[in-house]
Amino acid sequence: MASSSNYHIPAFAAVAGMVVAASGYALSSNSTDTKRRRRRIATKIMKERDGKYIQGLINTGNSCFINSVLQALATLSCLRSYLAERVDDQGDEAREKPVTQSAFILSSVAYALYTTIETLNRPLARPRSALPTEIVGALEKSTKGTINRDQQDAHELFQIITSTLTSEEVVQYNTQTSSLLDIGTLRQMAIENDMSSSASLDNFETSSVSSVGTMGSMWSSFSVSTVGGHLHPRSRRPRNPFTGLAASKISCMKCGHTAPIRHHTFDNISLTVPRTSSCTLESCLDTYTKVDTLTDFQCRKCVLIATAEGLSHELEKQRTTEKHQQQKSEAVQKLEKDLHKLKDAIHFNVEAALRGISLTPPSTMAATTKQTMFANPPKALCLHLSRSVYHFSGNIQKNSCNVKFSEFLNLSPYTTNGFLNTGDPSAALSSHITGQPILSQSRTSRTSLVYLRNMAGGQHFVHGRDGLNVALKSKEDDDRRLIRNALPSMTLPSLRGIQYRLNAVIVHYGSHDSGHFITYRRKKLPTGLEIKAPLESTGARPPTMFWRCSDEVIDEVDLETVLKSEAYMLFYERDV
Repeated sequence: MASSSNYHIPAFAAVAGMVVAASGYALSSNSTDTKRRRRRIATKIMKERDGKYIQGLINTGNSCFINSVLQALATLSCLRSYLAERVDDQGDEAREKPVTQSAFILSSVAYALYTTIETLNRPLARPRSALPTEIVGALEKSTKGTINRDQQDAHELFQIITSTLTSEEVVQYNTQTSSLLDIGTLRQMAIENDMSSSASLDNFETSSVSSVGTMGSMWSSFSVSTVGGHLHPRSRRPRNPFTGLAASKISCMKCGHTAPIRHHTFDNISLTVPRTSSCTLESCLDTYTKVDTLTDFQCRKCVLIATAEGLSHELEKQRTTEKHQQQKSEAVQKLEKDLHKLKDAIHFNVEAALRGISLTPPSTMAATTKQTMFANPPKALCLHLSRSVYHFSGNIQKNSCNVKFSEFLNLSPYTTNGFLNTGDPSAALSSHITGQPILSQSRTSRTSLVYLRNMAGGQHFVHGRDGLNVALKSKEDDDRRLIRNALPSMTLPSLRGIQYRLNAVIVHYGSHDSGHFITYRRKKLPTGLEIKAPLESTGARPPTMFWRCSDEVIDEVDLETVLKSEAYMLFYERDV
């Protein structure tokens, strides 16, 4: 037994030595693999940084307007994130049973635009061009028509794309809009609000109710992977990053009445370019958001007052005629009842439905003021500079005014600050005074999620002096009755500057009837992130560069060249 024991001791030692050696080899192998993987990542990042080319798009004759819009959209990181969520999500369909990518997604405009944009963002070692057949085919199928190449309008094509993306959302997610008065919706909002930190709410302030998405460190983070698994429904519906919320106010200069503040969604803003030699983009925004005077709008309160005065005169005549009668006639009783309704409406609810009362407008129409401001700016801001000049002869010419714009845009002067002015008809809807205190309890950005979802669902909302009023259809007929004080104002306070960074510019060369579209798009990494100096570098930040995309021809230009261009469409992205 002793000899046997002595025999096993060196055997165990040999086995232990083999285990140690194997583990050492494994550690060495893992270390080598890690180093190789790091080198591959570093090489890929360097290729992304130093990519000399991006893909151009072939012009089939008059398709430069299509190519220019696609190149402009390709540089917007929030749009890429939104499309990735759309493509990687089955919406409400997946709640019934796990499914792979459906035929609807594969044939949608969102999927075609996603694949096109990702292709346009891949770095190339040499020039290459392709036809955007997939996105054009998807648009033609979705709109049940053909893209009119004779029209050659980049702005109209952009509107077709964004409206189609939004309409596809409704189908993909089978949207069931929740009422603002639904207690379940409010309870869920309260739970979400409690779970969110104050920092996350601050980050959400004045931001678009749209897809925020997540960005990976590599461009492949936008890829959709469904191998070996199923798609799962997301807890929320991604939002078109171009969708924003605007607020409009109309006030009467005669009676001082301000109609309920009305909100509407938008995906782009058309700015009128003045007929001058030059102007600034800020001056165009000032014109868009300034207080205008109208002479063709009928104030409802003035109509109610004129109708009440007419009924009062008629009631006096009727009473004079029947002064010797002991009982009131049915005519007098109806006049008194209608007059009482009118007086109640004038003092308490001008927008109330007055059934059975024929309203009489005043003999002269009073002047009114109107103003529109941004209430909830989008993640991606598209500004269209309207350069069409219409002459009495019927001819249309192009306005070549030099609109000066900068790399950064602060939208806070044109955005409501959380306090709405409904008292002074000549004053702005919301003013920005330096040092003006903003109460923290006025922040209701979390509620705006439900608000915008209901707006997209076709429900109508108006703001009154006491806060939010919801205009709902009555069960009896199509008249609207106001439910007052449903929730506080949805307008988001501007606690800080709403900064945007220029990402793309579409330029049109030529006359109004013919010409050529090109795009300047910011040069970024394929991930959508900004190009920065390496971490070990101590030098200055690399200069901002843009790609000049003229169909198949792609050139690199500096920022100064872009800012001197005659812009037709500007694409800014929230600089958060």
